Amino acid sequence: MEIPRSELPPLPADTYYAFELVGLAVEEEGGRELGYVQEVVSGVANDVLELDSGLALPMVEDCISLVDLERARIVVRAGFTEPA
Repeated sequence: MEIPRSELPPLPADTYYAFELVGLAVEEEGGRELGYVQEVVSGVANDVLELDSGLALPMVEDCISLVDLERARIVVRAGFTEPA
């Protein structure tokens, strides 16, 4: 069963429905393209963005610096995707 978008309750600032994030371009600060959101997976501690490039990024403030629905992009903090 689908619910029309117009009937969804409004969300607080900086909160998004998972379907709004699927398909968004993901880039690192500085412009390096990382891929597109393929799926948003619910995790125990936080949701995880799974990208078509194979990256998995946690939806936490330390990682995500900007979600821009109007420009269809998510910006990840620089260096976050570097190996530990």
